[in-house]
Amino acid sequence: MNQDLQQHIVKAARKVAEFGFVASYDGNISLRSSDGIYITATRTLKAETTIDDVCLIDLNGKFLAGKRTSSTEADMHLFIYRERLDVNGIVHTHPPCATAFAAARQALDAAVFPEVILDIGAVPLAPYATPSTTEVAESLRPFISWANAILLANHGVVVLGSDVFEALHRTEKLEHAAKTLIAARSLGGAVALTRKEVDYLYETHQDVERRGDLADSGKMNGKVSAEKLVCHSCDEKTDQDRRKEIVRKILAKL
Repeated sequence: MNQDLQQHIVKAARKVAEFGFVASYDGNISLRSSDGIYITATRTLKAETTIDDVCLIDLNGKFLAGKRTSSTEADMHLFIYRERLDVNGIVHTHPPCATAFAAARQALDAAVFPEVILDIGAVPLAPYATPSTTEVAESLRPFISWANAILLANHGVVVLGSDVFEALHRTEKLEHAAKTLIAARSLGGAVALTRKEVDYLYETHQDVERRGDLADSGKMNGKVSAEKLVCHSCDEKTDQDRRKEIVRKILAKL
């Protein structure tokens, strides 16, 4: 096995424990390589993870190498890798604030934080599935083609990345966003961006792919049952819109 890749898993595992995203043996972490899938072993204490806690399996789940057997939730990781060729790192944890949304069965799909919109996109809520069963992978199926992170009802969150560290950083960003949204409720609720604001955000970051339907819900205090990005106060064209229209008319006459 590649010890450098094993160390990537070790570093990420210790970080999720340091950040408080897991308790005890909770969670699992993996990365895809030319060798196969490196993944934390079952009942790995994340705060004390070593390379002996990282094993190697293939995309069908066959054990290839290691001192211990793979996580009981390996099927979820393998399903994601088979469905998403762009994903090479997965972090599944139970961060308290994001998991609070999962427990309340509320998706994190409101258009509130530009950084979250651009890096992660909408975070859907998968229906409840019994942990460590094939039900978990199936619960992800409606969202897996586009989601970078998915809440698991009454369970936690699974976050995807181009490598294991991007998945880790996105987990950190998502938990910070969830914590801030909960805090905002004490002030009357966070105010979502309007459709025009989100459209302009993507316009200024054209290298970013839109992921999922974001909700414009005005003030979010309690469950979000919002229309999807409908701006009720933006009927009038902005100055920028008017300038663009003038430029288009001028160019059409040339």
